Amino acid sequence: MNILIRILDSKDAEIFQELRLRGLKTMPEAFGSSFEEEVDLPISEIHRRLDTRPNAVFGAFSGQELVGVAGFAGNPKTKQRHKGLLWGVYVDEQWRGHQLGKRLTQAVIDYAREHVDTLHATVMAANISARTLYLGLGFTVFGVEKDALRINGQSYTDELLRLDFR
Repeated sequence: MNILIRILDSKDAEIFQELRLRGLKTMPEAFGSSFEEEVDLPISEIHRRLDTRPNAVFGAFSGQELVGVAGFAGNPKTKQRHKGLLWGVYVDEQWRGHQLGKRLTQAVIDYAREHVDTLHATVMAANISARTLYLGLGFTVFGVEKDALRINGQSYTDELLRLDFR
């Protein structure tokens, strides 16, 4: 299996949005955003998001097919520029079990190390596989947010994670 991991740009907007919307629809508890909030975003906004640096979205490709993504967002506030955020990690259901989540997250970590001193992430406490992945890559839990998300009346607890590069 030959998988290419690379930074996405505006020419990848349509395939990125298709995969992101699939993730938001099939795993709503894994994301702070919702399908309903993002389904009608104009493609020009997706182009802008993919081309705004130092932010970056990494994609895992099997041939021309985008099968996984993970994002990095820098903080634009002067006093918080030393912190970045890992966001939107998603691997298509058919491609799970091939270490793509780990490879994508590591790509974000490597990239973030060049831009920030600390990388933050949030993981649903009950998502054992994602939690294990992040902790295995060096993230530590620095807080717990009960009732972080509510979906159809169900409450979800998040763990707040950080990875220090200093």
